[in-house]
Amino acid sequence: MPSSPARRRLTTVLFVDIVGSTALASRIGDRRWRDLLSLFHRLVRTEVRRHDGREQDTAGDGVLATFSEPARAVEAAAAIIGAVHELGLDVRAGLHTGEVGTIDGKLQGIAVNIGARVVSLAGPAEIMTTGTVKDLVVGSGIAFEERGPKELKGVEGTWQVFSVRELNGRPLPAPLLPEDASAHLDRLALAHRPLYRRRSVLAAAALAVVVAAISVPLLAAGGKSHAKAAKPSAPISLVRIDGRHARIAALVRDHVTGGGHWGNLWAAGGNLWQLVGQDHGRLVGRNIGTGRVVRSLPLGVDACTCHVAFGFGSVWLLSDTVYFKGPLAGLPRIRLSPIDELSGRRHTILFPGSASLGTMAVGNGALWVLENDGTLVRIDPTTNSVTTKYETQAIETHMLIPLAGYEWICECIVNKVLRYDAGDRRGKTFSIPEQAEIVGVDSTDGKTLWLLDEQGATLTQMDPSTGKTDVPLGLGGEPQQAVVALGAVWAAAGHIVQRVDLLTKQRTTIAMPAGVYAGSVAADQKTATIWVGNSFTRPPRF
Repeated sequence: MPSSPARRRLTTVLFVDIVGSTALASRIGDRRWRDLLSLFHRLVRTEVRRHDGREQDTAGDGVLATFSEPARAVEAAAAIIGAVHELGLDVRAGLHTGEVGTIDGKLQGIAVNIGARVVSLAGPAEIMTTGTVKDLVVGSGIAFEERGPKELKGVEGTWQVFSVRELNGRPLPAPLLPEDASAHLDRLALAHRPLYRRRSVLAAAALAVVVAAISVPLLAAGGKSHAKAAKPSAPISLVRIDGRHARIAALVRDHVTGGGHWGNLWAAGGNLWQLVGQDHGRLVGRNIGTGRVVRSLPLGVDACTCHVAFGFGSVWLLSDTVYFKGPLAGLPRIRLSPIDELSGRRHTILFPGSASLGTMAVGNGALWVLENDGTLVRIDPTTNSVTTKYETQAIETHMLIPLAGYEWICECIVNKVLRYDAGDRRGKTFSIPEQAEIVGVDSTDGKTLWLLDEQGATLTQMDPSTGKTDVPLGLGGEPQQAVVALGAVWAAAGHIVQRVDLLTKQRTTIAMPAGVYAGSVAADQKTATIWVGNSFTRPPRF
């Protein structure tokens, strides 16, 4: 079918791209670059929305946005330059005002081409505009420096271009010095090391809270074990702790280990689940009483626990795909694959969107998917269908925990947590201790939230209605993950596991056997058992 004719409108286009992106990506590696891009896009998206703009397209390290008011576009560009400095990045920005059209959902027109050429003339932390933009913002408090006439590739004639020098008497942020950029990148890597690891911790933490309220069928009883009898020389893969007496009850030795993963253990529906393997990860189901492997599910390349959830009698797997036919061919779509724990039967749920940098979680009576752009999707697990979509405007989309009647989204890059109420479609943001993350809700009152700061080795109470936090409690060891169960917070902390009583705040330390690094923890309320996963070593620091 021929494309529908474009509807023309006058708008200001803003192009933003990262300076030196190719060299930086090569230096820090694919995984860190992908996570850094995710944070970059979220910060840019936040400033675009805050300045009444609309994101039109993202391509690699660049963003295209439109604004109805050119002054707001300049202000957004300046805010973006300052915001991404916290990521150790410099960007350049280019603006032009003119007529554009939309064909098959894509912004088109000579104004778009001009904006793309203008941004290429800008240097680090610089905003370049055409004379059209300069003339339109007279009286707005924006000061310019003339850069003379320029030829723009693919555009006829010469164009006067100008560099923005001040906004309301305040100069733009200066470009980052190389040492400052490196310091910001190092700080970011330590605070969020690596992002896929923190997503694992939060996903496991969310599940530990949710499973207490969800009844899930067991795996097929008496199923034949896929694990061979462990040899005496097999390493310790799991440690079972008696939750009533806070002491080690048994060790599980086998070659199905979670080495190289942290926060990769769940207790759900009478089963113990563990993510194992690196390049081609798999999810193994273990007997909740003995720890023996009874099932294995392949997860594919670059497996991440942020794309796994448990609840309503199923294991849920999240992935991205595209439409192959029809008018949406080539556009992204989300694929959910619930696997029935009893029969092993797999279903497929498809809907438009992308969650490659997002996550999913079970709680508050539903399955929730958080998309790359901050859209929160509610899935009805009884009908396997999408019921509602919500625009949360979240900056980060790696970390989602539905609990205590809210959907909590950790915006760790800015040390905040977004509490979203799907009932009234409103969100409220609270400041949290630096590098902290939600680990669960108090099992004694069902209200108080607990935050774990791995770097500071502290636990902090938080009131979910007011966001008020109490004085942090110090922890021993190297905390990697914590769960709330059996009247206590249990923290996997390297060579120890520490128990903090919710009422008395008294701490009990359980030393781990030689060769065990406690990197994950899961709780089974029914059997009063705490399972600890052996990660063998502390997480890498970049």
